[in-house]
Amino acid sequence: MTLTLGHFILPLQRLADRWRGSSEDEQIRAQYAIHRGMRVWLRWLRALDIARVSVSGGEALRAHPIVVVANHPSLIDTPVLLSVMPQGDFLVNDAWATNPFLRRCVQAAGYGRTERGAVMVRDAIERLRAGRNLMVYPEGSRTPPEGLRSFERGAAHIALRAGCDIVPVVIRVRPRTLLKGQRFTDVPEHCPEWQVEVGLPIRPADYLREGEGNSAAARRITAALQDYFEKRWDRGIC
Repeated sequence: MTLTLGHFILPLQRLADRWRGSSEDEQIRAQYAIHRGMRVWLRWLRALDIARVSVSGGEALRAHPIVVVANHPSLIDTPVLLSVMPQGDFLVNDAWATNPFLRRCVQAAGYGRTERGAVMVRDAIERLRAGRNLMVYPEGSRTPPEGLRSFERGAAHIALRAGCDIVPVVIRVRPRTLLKGQRFTDVPEHCPEWQVEVGLPIRPADYLREGEGNSAAARRITAALQDYFEKRWDRGIC
């Protein structure tokens, strides 16, 4: 699906937009196209009884601007989130950005690069202030089978500086599959289901204290997010 999107659908859409003189942002148009493509791909997987996706609270992902924070238990969490988020600026690592199957989609959608540090943070804030949404995995990588990694504070800093809400998204996979370090051949006996639970928005301003800077608030926000996800992990849900 990503090859079809990157090599055919997105270039044709870009040409059509230029021919029509469309003033709509090309990156946003590409993100909407990727969203529709991932929905089609997941419907195809469901029809083949390979994977299912269920979503609760998904309407919260249509608000703008927000920082979406999610755990990352499996290999296809990003396509799952893309299928439920009509617009989202993802932060991707170098492996994604240079992957021959993904590179053209990443470039067309204008996804941010995690390796760019402070430049990436400034760019993310500008996008949020322009009314766009941002998607962040605060663990920085896939969740290991034994439990969550420590959350990084980048999402909290970005949300504080942009003045927008954080929306937590818990992803569960039952039975667990496509985990970090797991072989593709380790196929579960039953069709796995990705359950996406979208939580209530968190207002970063609520964590600010008089006389303190953003760093202290970012630590409190990150600790609250870690606790939010850990409680669900402790119940054996994630």
